[in-house]
Amino acid sequence: MVGRKKTLKQTIRMNKVMSIKSRIERYLLEEKDNNDAMKTKIMEFFKSNPKPKDATIHSFAEKEGIDAHKFEEIVYDILGSFLGYGRSKDFKGKYDPKEVEIGIKVEMEHTGNEMLATRIVHDHLSEIPNYYTLLKEMERKAGIKD
Repeated sequence: MVGRKKTLKQTIRMNKVMSIKSRIERYLLEEKDNNDAMKTKIMEFFKSNPKPKDATIHSFAEKEGIDAHKFEEIVYDILGSFLGYGRSKDFKGKYDPKEVEIGIKVEMEHTGNEMLATRIVHDHLSEIPNYYTLLKEMERKAGIKD
């Protein structure tokens, strides 16, 4: 009987631990979902306000119920994920300067920042060394003019 009580106590203790663990996991998943939803809202905000003033950012954060520091943390995460990942991160080769030049012109359609455009160019050229030459050819075949 003593052995059985010990097993029962262990089972109860284990169930409590598992219950706490599952609640923590649920909380973390909810937190991730909330952060993902907030990232989407923040990216939409910047799409509509590409060069917002600090007061506009704080007003948006307040309206969304986000602490200004948390808002900044999310923005840093978004920016870091864009700049810190991608095919070019571990690329050891060399980029064709002509392809880079063509690519920057193309990618400047999507950003007003040459550094970001170059970052995108490097990702594309890391995968396909003549990406922009092929892109121009594809657009020519599709009837798209410069």
